[in-house]
Formats: sequence, structure tokens, C-alpha cells
Amino acid sequence: MIFRRPCYYDDFICKADKCTDNCCIGWEISIDKSTAEKYRNKTGEFGKRLLKSINFTDEPSFILKGERCPFLNKDNLCDIIINMGKDSLCQICRDHPRYFEWYGNTKEGGLGLSCEEGARLILTDGCYADYFESEADDIPDEDFDEESFSLLFSVRESIFDILCDCTLSVESRFSEIISLCQGVQTLLDQSTPLDTDCSFSFENEISRIVPVLEKTEAIDEKWTAEFETLKSAVEEGITLPYSKEEEKYLERLFAYFVWRYFLKSCFDFRVTEKILFALFSVTTIFALYKSKNSADFETLLRSAVSYSKQMEYSDENLDVFYDSINE
Repeated sequence: MIFRRPCYYDDFICKADKCTDNCCIGWEISIDKSTAEKYRNKTGEFGKRLLKSINFTDEPSFILKGERCPFLNKDNLCDIIINMGKDSLCQICRDHPRYFEWYGNTKEGGLGLSCEEGARLILTDGCYADYFESEADDIPDEDFDEESFSLLFSVRESIFDILCDCTLSVESRFSEIISLCQGVQTLLDQSTPLDTDCSFSFENEISRIVPVLEKTEAIDEKWTAEFETLKSAVEEGITLPYSKEEEKYLERLFAYFVWRYFLKSCFDFRVTEKILFALFSVTTIFALYKSKNSADFETLLRSAVSYSKQMEYSDENLDVFYDSINE
């Protein structure tokens, strides 16, 4: 099996206690059953602590203290790593912020935008359309539709080709990509081509953000405050001009969402949905950033992290977006 990932993937190193947005705070942390069994059988004082701090059910998980993992110590370091080593982490803790998807004989991975360091790599890597390939030990799915995958993979390559054409503005490139994907959707649906406007502009899209986000459930008070700031800015007529430097960040954000979601069209053939989610996400992140009246990179990075947590890691909130598309 081939394992394909973006060129920045292997550069990731967790910042541990240096991270200002710890992934061991504010998340429900499930434990895979094999690791839960290892924790259950651990002896000694640390074994007793494990037994008291884990909910051993059909779906094992850590019992949070407030919003903190019970093994995140006062120095924001992991006591499981300290006492048992990195290999003793549960699957989700070993993988995060990495994500994976399987397509027949291909495994694809990447870094999630919800991670502060992952977001930094996504936003600063200049070769966002490049990737590495290596062999993986995973078992291929023999029943997978390789023909559809091959088509959609070539379309994704074309999307990246358009995105890399810096002779056009980023909005013009987005418009070309919408047109391409509408054509592919028509082909997949075997339907009559739609006579629709494929042009994209941030000014037009910004009005569509708030009605969708209002229907989502806030993951925390921080998001509630950010959304209220964004909502007020939109009501006051915020505009989204962008500099050459900001244009590069917009390209990289869009590339991230295309890489992570586009090939999932193999399973549902909803190509247009995936592109619209990418455009919605980029526009929302950029609007969150602009609404804070700050032009520094760290503000953009934190806007991206906050949006990713609110939308990408909540199935319910993703459903809100997809329902709005269908409506």
C-alpha cells in the first residue's frame, strides 16, 4: 500500500509544554480497547491511578478533571509518557494531530489545522501541492472503486495546478476551480450541465457565513466570543481585501481543505460539496482574522485553529454546513 502525505507532514514535532493551545485540554479523549486493556493491567501506584482516571466501558475514555486530561500535569506534560513511555499512549494521542484516510491501495495522511504547530506548518509551507510517498503495511481494500478514485485524483491534481498559477488572483483561481468541479459533478451525475455563475469573491461569500455558523453549536466560550466579534464585523460591512502575503496564506489554507476532503468524494460523489466547504472554510477563517483588526500572522493562525476545532472536529457542526448546501 502507498502512504501519501504533504511534504510538511514529516516536519511536525509536538511543542508539548511550549504549546499555548494544549490538545489535552478541552477535548474528550477516547482510548482504543487494546491500550485500555494495557492500562487496566498496569500494576503499582501508577496502575492504581490509571484505574481511577479511566472510564472502562465499551468505549473507554479518560475521566477529565475540569477540561484537562487527568494525566496532564502542572507543567503541561503527559504523566503517561513520563511513567510508561511514548509507546504507551492510546491511538488517538499517538496520532494527533495526524489524520488518515484509506482509498483501496492508497493511504493518505496529513496534519490537522486544529493543532497550533500543525497550522503553522500548513500556513508557512511553500510547496503545499507537493507530497511524499512511501510503502505502508496496511491491508488494501480489494473492493474499492479504483476507476472513480483515479478520476478524482487527477481532478485534484488539476485543482492544485490551477491554485499554483500565480498570474491570476486567488479569487480568479477559486472561480476556475468551482467551474472545473461543477463540470466533474455533472459528469458524475450524468446530468445536463447547469448554467450557473461560478465566479467567486470574498465580498459575495462573506454574507453567507453568519447564517450557517449561527446554526452550529459552540464548542466553548472562546468560540462564542469570536463568533460575536465576527457577526458584528459582518453587520458593520467588513470587507476582505488581501495583500500578496495574505494571498499565499489563503492558497495554503484552501490546499489543506482540498487535500483533506476532496478525495472523500470517492465515497459519496459529492464533489461540489467538498469544494464549497473548502471555500466556506477559507472565507470564514479570513473573516475571523480580519474582524480582529490585526494583521499579524499569529492572529491568522489562531483564527484557523479556532475554526478547525469548531467545524472540522464536530460531526454535528459539519452536518449543519452540508444541510445548508442541500437547502
